[in-house]
Amino acid sequence: MNILIRNASIWTGDPSRPRAEAVMVEGGKISAVGGLDEIMSHPASAKAEWIDAGGATVIPGMTDSHMHLTALSRQRSAMSLFQATSKEDLLGMIRAKAEKIAPDEWIYGVRFDNSRWADTTLPTIAELDGLGIPNPVLLLRVCAHIHVVNSRALREAGLSVEDLSGAGVVRDEKGCFTGTLHESFAHPVVEAMKRKTMSGPGEAQSLRETMMQLVSEGITSIHACSAESYGLEENIEACRFLHGRGKLPLRVTLYADHTIPEWIRNGEGDEWLRYGGRKFFLDGSLGGRTAAMTFPYADDPSTKGMLNMDTEDFCAKVRREHEMGNQVQVHAIGDAAIDQFIQAVEGVMDLPLLSRGLRHRIVHAQICRPDQMEKLKKLEAVCDIQPVFVSSDIHITEPRIGKERLGWAYA
Repeated sequence: MNILIRNASIWTGDPSRPRAEAVMVEGGKISAVGGLDEIMSHPASAKAEWIDAGGATVIPGMTDSHMHLTALSRQRSAMSLFQATSKEDLLGMIRAKAEKIAPDEWIYGVRFDNSRWADTTLPTIAELDGLGIPNPVLLLRVCAHIHVVNSRALREAGLSVEDLSGAGVVRDEKGCFTGTLHESFAHPVVEAMKRKTMSGPGEAQSLRETMMQLVSEGITSIHACSAESYGLEENIEACRFLHGRGKLPLRVTLYADHTIPEWIRNGEGDEWLRYGGRKFFLDGSLGGRTAAMTFPYADDPSTKGMLNMDTEDFCAKVRREHEMGNQVQVHAIGDAAIDQFIQAVEGVMDLPLLSRGLRHRIVHAQICRPDQMEKLKKLEAVCDIQPVFVSSDIHITEPRIGKERLGWAYA
């Protein structure tokens, strides 16, 4: 099907000709852009459907460079706690939910933001157990780096409080488990929840619905980030199911922190569904105080956050991926994590450049020192920045890092 869009202000992306008034689309691809007379003389215009844009601005489809697609789809059916105005409000929402569902059904609550509450303390396992509900409860903070569980959820995962250990298991001053699990330490509980609620190709329809919503907003290509270590892996089986039936409505480039069957090198796959490269998570989030800093947090001097990987091990893995021709995509929010990324990229400078102009990517780079900015520029690293952090973190940045370091942050 051919489409001719006219009477439009078309942004071309070409500095020599930034605007045009008409565009020809053939078989779903832009084949010509220019003045109306120019496009009307195009051979395909005779059989094209004409659309009068009424002077509206027209742009090419957008690419979202950082998305957890499957998690987004699942959160659409999860219990949103974003509107909770306090811990008491959140607990009341959970109690009300339990009254409407079966006693064995999981309550999966997402997107709560305790930083906006007067009392910013997280809910505890004691408070969740104190609701007197039989359901397993798993809560995910808005940053996606902190989970809170109740005792039933632990039992469903085959765990007890005594089984838990490690830096991501939060305990109070008496050594009692608070119910909070940082980073990948929540993985066993997340997996237990998913076994009961989510799996395989059966998710394909909900994934397609989520993709169609993105397409309706002008997003025609995404870089999906599969984070198996966080329980946020992409459902590749469902994506392949859709693709095989011609029902994939946008292009998906996958980055993963785990092995993908049949894909080991950048670009494997096709135009619609392909492998982008390896994903690494070096630290956590600013909101959860798990972003790794070189200095103590201003509002909690007992911690500098968490580095998820040993520097030597991370550098070796980046070098191995580079030797295979793969771009890496690296989550790094705190300046200590950014130091690790810089060291790893400096460590591959003796190797040939990646093909097709690819460069290694750092995602977020939220707390970045001036000397690091200069190094990243010199290394020509791709800095993948998320403006959404401005609205979500602007009110917590100064308390977390101190006023004297605000110039290091974009949010």
